[in-house]
Amino acid sequence: MIVENLAKYVKEKGVKQSVIADAVGMSPVAMSETLMGRRKLGAEEYVNICNFLEVPYDRFTDISK
Repeated sequence: MIVENLAKYVKEKGVKQSVIADAVGMSPVAMSETLMGRRKLGAEEYVNICNFLEVPYDRFTDISK
């Protein structure tokens, strides 16, 4: 659910995956694979992504958002 909500947010906001990847120290391939559900998202990666997007850590865990 977290990755699906994150992917939806990124798409809706028009944030480029490569920009996020670069900002949080991931490769663009790893970011793409993660958002497609083909790679697990690490806790530290998740925190870094939330910090970059300036959203609270629970933003993608709550299905009502």
